[in-house]
Amino acid sequence: MFYKKDLRPARGLLIDASQLGVLRFAIVDPLVPDVRDVQQINVNNIATFTDALQLYAQENSVSLRGLHCVMAVASVTSGPTIAIGRTRWTIVRSGLGAIFGHPVKIINNVAARAMALNAGNAAFESLRGRGAPNFGREGRYAMINVDQGVGCAVIDVDGSGRMRILETEPGHTDFFPTSDVEARIAEAVKGSARFASWEKMLVIDRHSSAWSAGSPTAMVGQRHRFLAALLGRFAVNLVNVYGAWQGVLITGHTANLLKGVGRSAFNAAFDEPCHFSRLVTACPAWHVEQKQAVLTGAAQCLGQDMALEVSAAA
Repeated sequence: MFYKKDLRPARGLLIDASQLGVLRFAIVDPLVPDVRDVQQINVNNIATFTDALQLYAQENSVSLRGLHCVMAVASVTSGPTIAIGRTRWTIVRSGLGAIFGHPVKIINNVAARAMALNAGNAAFESLRGRGAPNFGREGRYAMINVDQGVGCAVIDVDGSGRMRILETEPGHTDFFPTSDVEARIAEAVKGSARFASWEKMLVIDRHSSAWSAGSPTAMVGQRHRFLAALLGRFAVNLVNVYGAWQGVLITGHTANLLKGVGRSAFNAAFDEPCHFSRLVTACPAWHVEQKQAVLTGAAQCLGQDMALEVSAAA
């Protein structure tokens, strides 16, 4: 497609603020959002997000004014003020808008991973069921990312094949133990909270002292199976809550968790008798590997927005 020169948007800046201690940046052409040269800065000793942004601009001779920016964060993105997860920073939309000269789009990092599926470079390993997900067919998927925390997104494909992403935070819902062992572990990890959350349960390190409270004689392999089973239960909950009958996509550091006995423990949750057993049992699941997933998703989001803007101005 040909675009008039005066309608072509300025360059785009992608920011991944979802990782602990670092910010990652990439400059892209908004109409050809290919993530290539990624710059990373350590932010542990930087007081504010604005300071970090200015440091990046200075070190890379980048003028921020006029750039179209999409920023991915590990937190809820609603409202004029946003607390960036895994940092002590709070950002204000109007303040960022003043820096760039127009509003900055802020998305959840797992929603960005879901958007990255549009780039077509993801690799899918089947955990249950056959084949790969079909994002050209009407239906709904749930995506779960287990890493430094637990994040989720819903992928809804309409009858015309258009993909819409819903940001969600079910990892912060209350965990309900189903055994004495789970109850003791939940008590050990909940901290000052009234209840343990699903996130606190799913990110327990296999060498955590919480295991001593719950199951002191359990070997590392048994802990591995325990966590995989919890992930399966969590996935089934999402399938039911969001009607994600087309499947579950698992990303993050769970690759090792879902191998061997872990996979069978994960799948057992789908085969437990329940009210919608026919749909749940038939629900497929995949482990997903993505290259530069968060920045690629931010690039896809930027590209869609800019294409619409150029089309409207033409």
